[in-house]
Amino acid sequence: MMLIDGRDCGPCVSCCSFFTITELGKPAGVLCSHSTDHGCTIYADRPKACRVFYCAWRCWQEVPADWRPDRTGFVLGGRLAEQSFLSVTVDPASPEGWRVEPYYSTFRQWARDGAATGSPVVVFIGSRVIVLEPEGERDLGEVAPDEVLIRSPEGHIRKAPRVRPY
Repeated sequence: MMLIDGRDCGPCVSCCSFFTITELGKPAGVLCSHSTDHGCTIYADRPKACRVFYCAWRCWQEVPADWRPDRTGFVLGGRLAEQSFLSVTVDPASPEGWRVEPYYSTFRQWARDGAATGSPVVVFIGSRVIVLEPEGERDLGEVAPDEVLIRSPEGHIRKAPRVRPY
């Protein structure tokens, strides 16, 4: 993964707050207990989910330089590419912040751009999911613990029952 020079996390700890970290028993929307003003206290031994994740602001040139997650109120993940999608994980404390300009119009343009490759923009607000499509928004509502998101070969995202192995 190529990181963009000059785009360091700095004081941003949004990914340490917005996401569930199963290995640590950390729920989404709660700042990780290992996050301090000086960084992560378990950085060398952090879980795999933390080691492999880089927000799109750090590694996707199309994300504007001033969109660092602690300034926008959302973390971007993934990218617009075939068989992928761009996730927008929103700070639950500001659930409508992603709709503020210039963010919203940029997400709408990315949804139109991604349609050609079946690469949607998917907004996560807690357990609620909204899919941005070229023609508008599709609110999938809450995704229950016994549900998962799946995508069709055409890139359409939908909820489905979670299948557990026996």
